[in-house]
Amino acid sequence: MGTYTDHWARYKKNSTRELLKALLLIGVGLPGLALVGYGLSQVTEYAVPLQVALLVLWLVALTRLLLHQSKVPCPRCGETYSRGKYLSNCPKCGLRMLQEDPRAADCGGEG
Repeated sequence: MGTYTDHWARYKKNSTRELLKALLLIGVGLPGLALVGYGLSQVTEYAVPLQVALLVLWLVALTRLLLHQSKVPCPRCGETYSRGKYLSNCPKCGLRMLQEDPRAADCGGEG
């Protein structure tokens, strides 16, 4: 068991939870917006502007959720950075994402 095993296990669990929230927001939000839009069109002539406003709010919520999900807290230095395709190391201390034991990388193949 590595030094950061517990931290990365919590990170994976939270990351999965955030992804499920985003999928739920997409799966329930889009049909919900369509139903609300249909209902508004039956009640008022301002349905289109209200629908656009709701759609913008939904997009803002989804964007914030996805940006929050991409944040990675470094267990070594406490830096929080956004993971990406080309960024898997902490920019401050260089710890690789999901690396459980920092000594394993230091010992590498050197002898």
